[in-house]
Amino acid sequence: MRDPADRPEPPTRKRAGAAGRTGRPRFAMPTDHHDERTNERIEAFLEGPVRARRSRPRHLRTQALVRPRRLVPLDTRADWDAAVGHEDARLARYGRAATVLVVEVRAGIRERDERLVGRVGKVIREHARETDRVARVSPTRYHALLPETTEAEAAALAERIRQTCAGWDSVGPGQPVHLGMVAVTPPRGGTLADALRLAQARLAE
Repeated sequence: MRDPADRPEPPTRKRAGAAGRTGRPRFAMPTDHHDERTNERIEAFLEGPVRARRSRPRHLRTQALVRPRRLVPLDTRADWDAAVGHEDARLARYGRAATVLVVEVRAGIRERDERLVGRVGKVIREHARETDRVARVSPTRYHALLPETTEAEAAALAERIRQTCAGWDSVGPGQPVHLGMVAVTPPRGGTLADALRLAQARLAE
């Protein structure tokens, strides 16, 4: 009869994921994990990519590359009347400042030059803000509606327009362009139509 002690032991089942004596670990560390450059790699990862340094200074943008300012569009008479009505309603509700500027082009000896009047209109539109409205109401006259603008600020705008056109000749050398400009803010309780009538009266004096 065989002795029970002589029976071979049953093979033991290895746990999943465990490495045997001769087996290789599932997650093996790289062979260079003790390399002295490991710290450098970690620092480079944390700091992000290295930005290239400029060997030459950056050139400044020249004036020719600056985008020109957009011109304020020229309103038709219908658009102008609608804008004045809208601004009148805003004035009546909020009581905020608004001014009308009247610009009349007067040549040296009352000659009328269509190109000259067009150039003056372009200057007005260049100096106006995007919220301003500009309309040509006669062959030689422009009206500008300036919301949120006092009479003194409108006078400063008129002076800038006058200085821009100061070097022009109307019909010949020595005959500079003469501009008649009046800025009027509506009186308390008045409308922009009242301001326009007052400006035209002052311009006729």
